[in-house]
Amino acid sequence: MLKIQLHHIVFVLSLLLASCATMVNPNGGPRDTTPPVPLLYQPADGSMNLQQNKIVIHFDEYIVLDKLPQQLVVSPPMNKDPQVSVLGKKLIIELPDSLRTNTTYTIFFGDAVRSFREQLAVHNFSYVFSTGSVVDSLSLQGVAINAFDHSNYKDLLVMLYHANVDSAIYKQRPYYLCKVEKDGRYYLNNLAAGKYQIFALKDENRNYIYDQPKEQIAFVDSLVVPYYPEIYTNDTIDSIPDTDAIISQDINLFVFTPIPKTTKLLKDKVFPPHRILLTFNRPVNNFTLEALDFKKDKNWHQEVYGLQRDSITVFLKGVKQDTIHVALFDGDQALDTLQWVMVKKKRKVYTSNNWFGKRKNKPLAAKSKVAPIPKIAYRTNIGSLFPFFGTIKINFKVPLKAYKLNRLELYKAKDTLWIPQKFTAIMDDTLNKEQIQLFSNYEERHKYKLLIRDSSFFDIYNASNDSLEKTFITSEMRQYGSLKVEVNYDNKNPMIIQLLNEKGAVLFQDIIDSSQSIYYPYLTDGKYQLKAIRDSNNNGKWDTGNLDKHIQPERTYFVPQTIDIRANWDSEQKWLIE
Repeated sequence: MLKIQLHHIVFVLSLLLASCATMVNPNGGPRDTTPPVPLLYQPADGSMNLQQNKIVIHFDEYIVLDKLPQQLVVSPPMNKDPQVSVLGKKLIIELPDSLRTNTTYTIFFGDAVRSFREQLAVHNFSYVFSTGSVVDSLSLQGVAINAFDHSNYKDLLVMLYHANVDSAIYKQRPYYLCKVEKDGRYYLNNLAAGKYQIFALKDENRNYIYDQPKEQIAFVDSLVVPYYPEIYTNDTIDSIPDTDAIISQDINLFVFTPIPKTTKLLKDKVFPPHRILLTFNRPVNNFTLEALDFKKDKNWHQEVYGLQRDSITVFLKGVKQDTIHVALFDGDQALDTLQWVMVKKKRKVYTSNNWFGKRKNKPLAAKSKVAPIPKIAYRTNIGSLFPFFGTIKINFKVPLKAYKLNRLELYKAKDTLWIPQKFTAIMDDTLNKEQIQLFSNYEERHKYKLLIRDSSFFDIYNASNDSLEKTFITSEMRQYGSLKVEVNYDNKNPMIIQLLNEKGAVLFQDIIDSSQSIYYPYLTDGKYQLKAIRDSNNNGKWDTGNLDKHIQPERTYFVPQTIDIRANWDSEQKWLIE
């Protein structure tokens, strides 16, 4: 009986010990998903005749400030930014002494105010007050996007200036400003009645003035009037002084990078023994290169321009010096004086000999070698599968001087035989004699062979090529889908229509001068975009704007949705460009 009682006691004690040894994580409750909520404003948000310099805003939980200098915007700007700090659940704002009279101020915090624990942001938090007896309530809004591709910006500002201030954006801070949202929309609120100049600015040095060559800008040709339906009638609009203005709540801004006023060399890179790449900040119109330490005829070098004319590759011809000095000019403008070292530095090779534990390094004597015969470096666009409608392209790193078509041969496989095929070849002068194109009528799903014999091409250094043999199979029609686009627009200017792939690269381009249909017969599976450029100056390309001359960037348009193309499927798209 005693043994049974002892067993019971031991069993109970073991259960108690097991329950005590079990570790349970403390339950902190569900994760907070709500950002801090302001409970009390002292003085109240939207206060009038504000006299005190200290504002305290109480929240329902502890808060912190995140990246405040990057997000704080005061509109209109004060002579000195307010001092902002946090004390527990309180946001404290200390205003400077010199505030304008009868002015409505907005202190915009962006997403800087966050919860202490979860870092949840109070999105676009702001505080509004007036030093006069009225809180201004007019507004403007719209989108501010990249003029070329309609992409959005980070930290883009939209700014208002009084209508009677000339060149204000170059000289002074704006009267009103706001930050653009991530989706490209902007909201200017609590504005006073009047007419304003409006700009968007990618402010690189954060001084609210357009004073940097790389700063991107947008403007509206006319003055704008803040909008509020209950206030503006025909009588009140006519009573606003100065010139005609746009009266609309939605004002769209298209941001562009201006072309710099003067040409500047950004970078020069030497590729020994005879090639130099020059990169400029703008297209170069009349480039000249002058030798300073040797005399040569006018053919001592050859220049190859990049597609945008903001880069130039210089090929030296017959220059024997290891180091040369040159001067660069764009028309009458002297750009720079440079020294180019045209010989690669020889690399020293060392060997180690261990004598009595000591390591001695000696340079190896260079072995004499016969200089190799220079060969042309080139490549083709031929893969194992080649489009049956395609054009063979042969690209060269150095411009060609001559080529021999009779040393190029094209064959089609038939059973065990190779049948010669007719083709034509052209050298594309628009690509600086660095590409040859071969045209032929290929059949679907057939095997072909391109034979390029040695000494077919000769570049400007008299170098030639090795032989090359490329075998490929052509594709089939059923591997492709098609797209027919019916373009309708006002026919005022030529329109450049571009078909882009999913990454935004231009696949096809057509220039039309009236509404019409465009057909794309051979498209692979994937997603595509349609883009249009209003070619206002009829030069066949998109042109940026010019603020000094009040020239807007050329307008671009996109079909809002992507277009899905499937193999062996025909698609149609109607596009009204308004």
